[in-house]
Amino acid sequence: MAAVWKPLTSLRIPRPRSSDLLLAGGALSLLLAFTLVAGLPVLNRLEAAARLAALRGNAATFQLAAESYAARNFGTYPTDPLDLVPYLPGRRAPRNPFNGDRVRFREAPGDLTYASPTGGKDYVIRAWGFGPAGGSRVLVTLTSSGN
Repeated sequence: MAAVWKPLTSLRIPRPRSSDLLLAGGALSLLLAFTLVAGLPVLNRLEAAARLAALRGNAATFQLAAESYAARNFGTYPTDPLDLVPYLPGRRAPRNPFNGDRVRFREAPGDLTYASPTGGKDYVIRAWGFGPAGGSRVLVTLTSSGN
């Protein structure tokens, strides 16, 4: 004969005491606090690496604009960085990864500088970041010779 299933009506789960709930809440809070404290340095390093990658990408995009300009101007590079803006995506300067503003072509963290030391025969693009004392320093240098 097959067994007949009967609902368990007499099974009662005891209600937790408030002291047990308080202990479980405290343990959960400690676990979350530890996870947050342990994860913050990793998050800061990842953000710094992402900003550096964005800065390198901005410099490479600007270099591509300089080469595109030269291709249309018989191998001559511009002497003014603003002449490259029409060759940039969206015809706009890229965004500074440190503050979100548009690049202003100055020696400030997250900015780019452009120079043509020989008056259109070459160029030097520099990407600027934070120095050890909080000032600016060159993080990336790109030149027309590919260095």
